[in-house]
Formats: sequence, structure tokens, C-alpha cells
Amino acid sequence: MLHNPTDLVVASRRLLAADTVAAGAVGGAVTEKQLVRTERRQGHQRRYAPKTRTGCVTCKIRRVKCDEEKPFCRRCTTTGRKCDGYAAAFDTNSSSPEPLAVALVNDVSCDALERRTFDYFRSRTAPCVSGYFHDLIWERLVLQLSHSEPAVRHAVNALGALHEERNLQRNASLRGVNITLLKNGFPLSQYSKALNEMQALLKTPSTSLDVVLLCSLLCIYFEALRESFIPALMHVENAVQLLQSSATFDAMIVNPSLIRAIMRMDLQSTMYLGSRVPGLPFFTAATDSVVPNSFHDLTHARDLVSTWTSRVFHFMRTVADEFKFGDPGNVPLEELAKAQDLEKTFLTLDRLLWSFMHKPTAKLTMREQHGLGMLRSRVKINRILSATCLYCEATMLDTYLDEFDEILTICQYTLASDNAERRLFLVSLDEGLIHPLFFVATHCRDGRIRRQALEQLRKLPTLDGVWHVETTIQTAEICIRFEEALCGKGVPLCSDIPEWRRVYSAGFDGWGSRADQSQVKVHLQTRPNGHDGSWQDIEEYIRDYSEFLPPLKELHATRKLDPGWTGA
Repeated sequence: MLHNPTDLVVASRRLLAADTVAAGAVGGAVTEKQLVRTERRQGHQRRYAPKTRTGCVTCKIRRVKCDEEKPFCRRCTTTGRKCDGYAAAFDTNSSSPEPLAVALVNDVSCDALERRTFDYFRSRTAPCVSGYFHDLIWERLVLQLSHSEPAVRHAVNALGALHEERNLQRNASLRGVNITLLKNGFPLSQYSKALNEMQALLKTPSTSLDVVLLCSLLCIYFEALRESFIPALMHVENAVQLLQSSATFDAMIVNPSLIRAIMRMDLQSTMYLGSRVPGLPFFTAATDSVVPNSFHDLTHARDLVSTWTSRVFHFMRTVADEFKFGDPGNVPLEELAKAQDLEKTFLTLDRLLWSFMHKPTAKLTMREQHGLGMLRSRVKINRILSATCLYCEATMLDTYLDEFDEILTICQYTLASDNAERRLFLVSLDEGLIHPLFFVATHCRDGRIRRQALEQLRKLPTLDGVWHVETTIQTAEICIRFEEALCGKGVPLCSDIPEWRRVYSAGFDGWGSRADQSQVKVHLQTRPNGHDGSWQDIEEYIRDYSEFLPPLKELHATRKLDPGWTGA
């Protein structure tokens, strides 16, 4: 007798359930839920549903279902999370494409030397310029625009060729070879072509501001690598003016990464030139005025730290310096409140960076760990500056010995494990390690800490044509020697250096116009007669720097821009 197969399956399941009940009567009670679960497992198949790959990046990481609302999904925004958007669609059947940079190498120029230089820039210069952080400008944007914009291509070739020349000179100096034999005119010729193309771009109404700002950024880095800081500052000033003006270009549609990069260069110019006021401290006020509860990634942390660093230097240059160096005392309550708010902000940022560093899901590379360390040292310096900038008493700094020691420890760790080539590049193009170590050496009066900071400064490249590093080191040495001259101790304490003997500011000439002179003048500002007395400037010349300084004819050979662009 034939039976329906379905009836046979049902009957067998009933028999199995009956056996299970019987076994439960002997060994223990069996719940109804167990019966249902046992019955479902036999032959149950999960309903097929295709796996979606179109959700936002944040939901994919969290492994939750995304509602795929554009541009940001509600699953993220309604829970207070940052939606990182959607990954670009790609063909799963095709093989993995080559990186964009590799695809552009063969088409960027017909000239063999330019193609070789571009390849060097892509593989060596761009990673060094980006420093300790991932940056879309150097990883993608500059490579894309080099393919379509002659101005960008020539500027890239100039920077890459100069970087290669500096590396060759560095290796030659280590081997005792005459480095003047390695100089050639290719970097300057490419730089001149880039400037000519930039002039043409500025005269074209339809020019994208992204292209102009990227060219400016490349020119800033080129001049800084040559240590021609005044021309670099001119490019910074004009880039700031372009962002602030809306007559010719629309600054609202600029690539955000470019804006951040110009802001960092604007800040670096302020830190190197003591009286300069940063031009873009509030340009990103819509996004950076409120400190978040956590950082999404290291780039987010760097952007926020840079913005608030620019703001504290703006406050110091426009408000605090008048009370510290001009008319001490009688600080208005509203200015005291602003300084206290800045200090609280940097304490919060320091806590957020600490939390980000110890986040279980934050798997940072060695390069990113160095970047995080630089941010932490920068925030600690800013906290000290905001707490003391309104007061003329240098002894207030003695209460921050723990912060000085932490800054020194971070710098020591970075120097012990950092890439030497990146360090050579960053000493000219970013604050890197110079400013934190110089700050500790000149502002901390504890003999042990400041001497260790000076020792770390000496580990930076000085005999590779980087003249301002050697000048910075000797300026710190002069400052320490002056303050400790009357102590009578080998390693004095803070209490051994009286207020009237302390240096309030230290700096040196030679950033541009003095490039043709053989000596560099160091300035120390003191107040030997107390707070009510007048300021006294102490000057000292340090040794011959003609071997480090770029030739004057090279310094001015490429300053042929239109006056509206260079500010000349």
C-alpha cells in the first residue's frame, strides 16, 4: 500500500516525540518548549535571504541591519552615532582593481624624468608628507588632480624631486661625499612651471578652488622643505585670504580635507612667528565648537585638536599678550573666564585622547600611535599655555612639572621608534617634535627634565641641511645657560632660578630676509627689575650658518608671482 511521503514524515515525528516523552517520564520532566524545539530541528531549513552589502559602514561594523536611508541612515543618527556613509559600489565579479596611484603613473606625463619623479612622490614623498596620520589629500586627491591639472603635476614633481635630492644629500653627507655635487635645477624648473600655471588658474573664472588650494599647499611644502619660510608664509596668507573671501571662489564647496590642511599650515606659521595671529581659528565653528563625548577616529581627533590649538593661539596673540608683556595685572573677569574655559577644553580633550588610546576596538599601527602621542603632547602644552598666558609670572610654570615630564616621555618614545626619513621630512614641514621639545627645554626649570628635552632635540637631523633645527637647539642651550648661570648647581631645581633671572620668550632671526647673512641672532626677553620694571632684550649671535642656509639667488629666483597672489 502506497503512502503519502508527507504522512510518513509526520508519523515519524510523532513517534519520536512520544519516545522523548517516555524518556522524560523516567529521567525527568520535559518541557513543552523542548518538544517544540526538537520537532523544529528535524529537517527545518532557514529561509534564504540574500545578504545585503549596501548598508552604511557604521552598521556593517556594528553588525546590525541598516535602513539604508541616504545620506545618513536613521539607525545611526537617532542613536547619536556618526554615520560614516556608504561604501562605493563595485563589481564583485571583476578582479581587484589596481590602486589609483599606480593606475596614474603611466599616464601622468610623457617625459621619462617627470614620470620617474611622480613615482617617487607617490611611493616616498606622499607618505612622509602625511606624517603620522592618514590623509585623503596625499593618498588620493593629489594623485587624481596630477592626472588632469598641469599646475598640480608640476608642483608634485617639484616637491618629489626636492625630497629625493635631500635624501641623496643626506646619504652623501653620511658617507663624506660633497653634497653640492648632487644639486640640480629640475626641482626649481618644475616649481617655476607650477607657479606659472597657478597664475593662469587665478585668472580663469571657472577654476575650482580645490585645485588652487592644493597647488598652494604643495608650494608651502616645497618652500618649507627648502627652509625658505617667508615665501611659504606668503602662500599660507594667500590661501587663507582665498578661503575668507567669496568674491571669486565659493569657499563653501571646498574639499574639507583641504580646509583642514590649510588650517594646520596657518597654525604652524603662527607657532613659528611669535607675533602672528592665526587666520582661520573659527572657520570650522559650525562643527568644532562643541567637544564630543568621544573621537570617531584619529583624523577626527587631529581636526579638533588643531582647531582648538588655533583658538588658544588666537586668544594669546589678540588678548593675553597685552597683559603678559604690556600692562601686567588688572585682567578683566571675562578674559579670565575665557582662559579658564580654554583650559577646561584641553583637559577634556586630553581625557578623550586617553580614552581613545585605551579603547579595546582601537587597533592603532605604530605610525598612528606616534600621531596620537603628538596630539596628546600638543593638548598638554595648550593646557599649560591657556592656564598661564594671562600672567607675567614665569614661576607659575613650576606647578606643571608632571605635564612637562609626560610631554618629554611621549617625545622620547616617538624618537626611539620613528622612521628616520619621515623625521627628516617633518622637521621642516610640521611641528613634529621640535616645538614640544623646545617648549619643555625653555619653559620647564627643572634641570633634569629640561636637559633630557635638550638631549632629545639633539637627536633631530641637523647636519643634513636643516639649519633651523640646529638654530633651535642652540637657542635652547643659550636660554638654559643664561637662567642657570647664577645657580651654582649642576642640575638645579625650579626654586634655584629666581623670577628676575627667568627668560619669558626666546627666538631667533633668519627665517627669510637674513638668508644671505652668515650669523643668526638669538633674542632673549627678560625682566630683571621685577614685574614693575622694563623689559630687557638680550642678544647673542650663534655660529656661521652659511652652510645650512639656501643661497639667496635660489630663495628669490621663484618669487615671480603676481602681487595679488604672493602679497609682495
